[in-house]
Amino acid sequence: MPPARKRRAPANEDPDDSDADVRPPQRRRVSDEADEDDYAGGEASTTQGDGNFEAMVKNMVRLALACEYSRTPIRRTDITARVLGTNARQFKAVFNEAQTQLRGTFGMEMTELPQKEKVTLAQRRAAQKSQATQKSSGFWILTSVLPERFRQPEILPPSQAPTSELESQYTGLYTFVVSLIFLNGGMLPDAKL
Repeated sequence: MPPARKRRAPANEDPDDSDADVRPPQRRRVSDEADEDDYAGGEASTTQGDGNFEAMVKNMVRLALACEYSRTPIRRTDITARVLGTNARQFKAVFNEAQTQLRGTFGMEMTELPQKEKVTLAQRRAAQKSQATQKSSGFWILTSVLPERFRQPEILPPSQAPTSELESQYTGLYTFVVSLIFLNGGMLPDAKL
């Protein structure tokens, strides 16, 4: 095995080759065209990010409606896994925008569930020690924000379904379909439905 070189090979001192090997130091060019290109590129990436943001908001609203229909709490881990993916840092912004859409469109909002109460004495003491670092429970449910006058059953027409179970199935189905159509900008092809 040949010994490894530890020094650079000496450069050729030919006067003819010296012009070809010597390069001026590279400097960054500053021009108006480069600034315009950077600005346009930044704007395009923001637009793409906004599209991704809107998709995440729509997916969070869908998840909230689906969890409400199945009467399960909305978990932060589900939101991170199903909605945000690699964009977990955008949770707060996506959550706030989803709240706005839920309030404005569906008359509902995600309300955080309280943490479990500490039952044993040891649990209470541990809770008092860590009281300064209280975290959110990470669970939400949908609650109605409609005024009380709209919650009265007198404004609802009588049901057309023979049983309340059949009616609730029908109501759940058409509510889900209408929600999907609305969240996709007012139109949804049959293949996606």
